[in-house]
Amino acid sequence: MRARRWGGGLVATVLTALLLALLPAAAAHAEGTREQNWCALQGIGSDEAHRAADAACQEWRNRTLYTWGGGHGPAPGASYGTLDLHDLAETWNDPFTRGFDCSGFVRWAWYKAVGRDILGGGTAQDMYIGAGRTYQAVHGSGGGKPAVSDLQPGDIVFTGVGGTVGSISHVMLYLGGGYVVEAYQSQHPVRVIDINARISDNRLVGVARMPQGGPFTEPPGYDGTLQVTWGTDVAVRQHPNKTAALVTRLSGPDLVYATCQQHGETVTAEGYTNDAWTYLSNRGGWISNIYLRGPAWLPEVPTCSGSAHDPQTGSGGGGDVAQGGAYSTWGTDVAIRSEPSTTSGSTVARLSGPTSVAVSCQTHAQSVTSEGYTNDAWSYLPQYGGWITNIYMRGDAWLSGVPACDGKGTSTPAGASPYRTWGTGVAIHSYPAAGSAVVARLAGPTNVAVSCQKYAEQVTAEGYTNSAWSYLPEYQGWITNIYMQGDAWLSGVPSCGAPGGAI
Repeated sequence: MRARRWGGGLVATVLTALLLALLPAAAAHAEGTREQNWCALQGIGSDEAHRAADAACQEWRNRTLYTWGGGHGPAPGASYGTLDLHDLAETWNDPFTRGFDCSGFVRWAWYKAVGRDILGGGTAQDMYIGAGRTYQAVHGSGGGKPAVSDLQPGDIVFTGVGGTVGSISHVMLYLGGGYVVEAYQSQHPVRVIDINARISDNRLVGVARMPQGGPFTEPPGYDGTLQVTWGTDVAVRQHPNKTAALVTRLSGPDLVYATCQQHGETVTAEGYTNDAWTYLSNRGGWISNIYLRGPAWLPEVPTCSGSAHDPQTGSGGGGDVAQGGAYSTWGTDVAIRSEPSTTSGSTVARLSGPTSVAVSCQTHAQSVTSEGYTNDAWSYLPQYGGWITNIYMRGDAWLSGVPACDGKGTSTPAGASPYRTWGTGVAIHSYPAAGSAVVARLAGPTNVAVSCQKYAEQVTAEGYTNSAWSYLPEYQGWITNIYMQGDAWLSGVPSCGAPGGAI
């Protein structure tokens, strides 16, 4: 469903230095309005911002009309609109008008900026939620909504009546100098207007800043080529096979960085079959190439070799069998759970048949009755990141030689180091950025396992400033090192990013 009338989409930046020379330096106001009779980037902007502005301002010069649903085809670009059933009178001619709504307009501008459909065809609200996962959220002093003075050319501005995420109905591209360019109303051309006229009455919801750096580059700490996913709820796994431990899920489309690709387990999904997998440095895991836009084997992504190649390509997660010892399961279609319970948490993997696994620790939890046995013991399998009832483990009801777990799971899963947090209500994020989704909160100081750390978004809290983040495999998320007991960069913990590592 498109956002109504006022558009739905992300917006890109503005014009080249040549246009700055051709257009009047003084902002001329249209008679009786705050609408401008120029379109150009104001101040200093990145190469991407200029290219996005070129595209946006070309549509302004062409007097391209707003049409509801325009720009939401399979590929970016102007398209015929559709009727808004909530406003038939205003959108009556939109099915006969080729143009953009607000989100289609921004999608097009940023496609022209970077050569890829990085925003997708969703509504303004879809894009704002995606921006919170993939791009940098712009905050004001104290972490609240930003002021106009906090914005930079190329920023994407989201608005809605009431200023809440649920109310988002419009998106614009900030040109700098207090002005935005927007596709704003059916049968009206793209315009440039004073941003204050669009964010008054508490309509500002938030602002997203695309990673910029001419040529288009990844945020600090990531390596690889820029790619875009498609599909929803797409799994990123610890190894290039479909039953390996789940690292995260992408609600899509998402901006990702591909380090290398290799042949792994064959996957059939969405009508395609492919055995190619790509390692994503900003997600710390592997994704089937089925869910990356482009051909089955991506021509611009190198083949994994040496330490980058992951040999764990078959069914199961592999793992360090020396950590806790090697064991075997029995039974078919056996569930591995995110918690030691059949009713809480989720199924992270299923074992199709007897499988060799590594067991790091075991605990007493929910009592299970199955296959004629009753047992409350559960084992933690670090290579899957989950729990299995000991009913399906070959051996005694309580496995000989396997230690009891400390807390949620093992304190030292394969490839990780034991550490401790401090503080209360500490957020663990899906991505090393304060604006990303919160996957868990630690009520107080907690013993945790840390598999690796990296430099990402800088955070200021508790009187400290730090850009280092640690990955906690038991929670499948990131914590700022501010809340890790120890140095700002944890001693003995490796840097993230090496395929085949913990993340």
